[in-house]
This record gives sequence, C-alpha cells and structure tokens, in this order.
Amino acid sequence: MNNQKHYAAAISAFVIWGFFSIPLRALSDYSAGEILYFRITFSVIILLTTLLVFRKSAIRKDIALFKSFSSRQKKQLVALTLGGAALLIVNWLIFIYVINAINIKTASFSYFICPVLTAVLGNFLLKEKLTSLQWVAVLLCTVSCVLLGLNSVLELGYSFAVAISYALYLVSQRRNFGFDRLVILAVQISFAFVVLSCAYPLLVKTAPNAPFFYGMIAIVAGVFTVLPLFLNLFALNRINSTTVGILLYINPLMNFVIAFVIFHETVTQLQIVGYAIILVALVLFNYPNLKKIKARVTG
Repeated sequence: MNNQKHYAAAISAFVIWGFFSIPLRALSDYSAGEILYFRITFSVIILLTTLLVFRKSAIRKDIALFKSFSSRQKKQLVALTLGGAALLIVNWLIFIYVINAINIKTASFSYFICPVLTAVLGNFLLKEKLTSLQWVAVLLCTVSCVLLGLNSVLELGYSFAVAISYALYLVSQRRNFGFDRLVILAVQISFAFVVLSCAYPLLVKTAPNAPFFYGMIAIVAGVFTVLPLFLNLFALNRINSTTVGILLYINPLMNFVIAFVIFHETVTQLQIVGYAIILVALVLFNYPNLKKIKARVTG
C-alpha cells in the first residue's frame, strides 16, 4: 500500500515545528505569559471550530465511549486528561520563555532528550521494558547532560524542565487509548484556556493592541499548532508510531541549524562534546527501531 502521502504529512509536521522558533522570536518583545495566553485562545477557537464542522462523528463516538466507562474509569480519564492539560501549560510556557529569554539551542536540546526521558519514565511508571543497548544510551545521555551542566547549569535546568514536562505529558496520555486524539487535545486546550483566563491578570499586564501581535499569534496557533497536529494525525493513520518517533528528530535538528545560521548563537567546545555524545546516544537508543524500519523498506 502506497503511504507516500502519510510520510509526507509526518515529515511536513516536523519541518513546520522545526521553524517554530522564528515566529516566537518575532514576538520576543512580549512576555511568555502573553504569548501563551493568546496562543491558547486562538488555538481553542480553531480546534473547536474544526471539530464542530468536520469531526462531529468523532465527538459523538468519544461521548458514547466515555458513557460506557465505569465511574472509576471516568474519574481516571478526567484526571489524566486535565492533568495533561496542566502539563501542556507548563511545557508551552517554559518553551516560549526559553526560546525568547535563554536561547534556541537549549530548547532544541530538550527535545533531543525528551524521547529518551519518556522511555525511562515509561519503564518506571508503566513497566515498559528497555533493552540493554537503550540503557547504555540512557547512560550516555546522562553523561551529555553532566557536560552541558558544567557549561551552564541554567541552560541544562531549562532543557530538563521542558523535556520532563512534555515526557510526563506523553506518558500520562498513553492511558487515553481509544479516544480521538484531536478531541482529547481540544478538551485539554479548552481546560487550559479556562485555567489561564483565571490567571489572566498575572499573565497579561496590559492587553497588546498591535495588529502585528495578533497576526503572529494567529500564525502560531493555526500554522504551528493546529496544522502540524492534523498532519501528525493523518500520518498515524498509516505509519506506526515508531517511524513517526524517528522522524520527530527533524524538529530539534532544524532548530539547531536555525539557532546558528539565522540567530547566530554560539557553542562552546564543551557543548560540542556534549551534543556529539547525545547524537551517539540517540542512534544507539533508536537502533532497534531503525532496524525495523530498514527491514520494512528493504523487505
């Protein structure tokens, strides 16, 4: 079966996210709280409109599935879904702050280590087993983090905060099996909007009045939030999550290139060693998946 469109969708999603730092940097005059609040606002409008117009059947199906659950299952699902929303708020807020107040390579490094950190959390929280080779990769990731910490504890701390918040989000959402991903995301973004609206005075001192701000936020919400999510969902209809997980690294790799080529960020020798080690670790960690992908392609 020809899956070229689905591979193209997956690659396009991660390429789009790879350019995400550019519109965020264009909003660097505004606080992370302001950017986050209006990103959530525009995203919830786009998501709810899309669901109500194009995916009513998915909403009805998920409502019926939810009603079929026991009281205990319903409480667990609500806790996981709303807890995931809280993690998204934390992740997006820190990520925006890191891009505009720290540097892009720090944000990029966080998404290099995030899949490995997710697997480690899955091992301890969900009893998902790792191979010996993957544990070696985890050790190398730890060494890389120590080296980068020697160069800048602050940067490493922010990288870890972004990575752990998203890793916890991914692990928590693995128990939402059976529900439409976009419906779950819309519920989470809607809940995030309610929470952030309650905290509005803390996030937004004065509502921005520049048309440029709202134009860029619309681009961030539509092009860099909702569109790649749609592409990812489309890709997962025919491509397994293992392959998509490998393609995910397009995003941080592009961020690294953009950090140095467009924004002229610098890197120390110690950081070069640390980044080199993490690349070796990622190859080792994903080696079993790479072998499976190669077997499918050649077979």
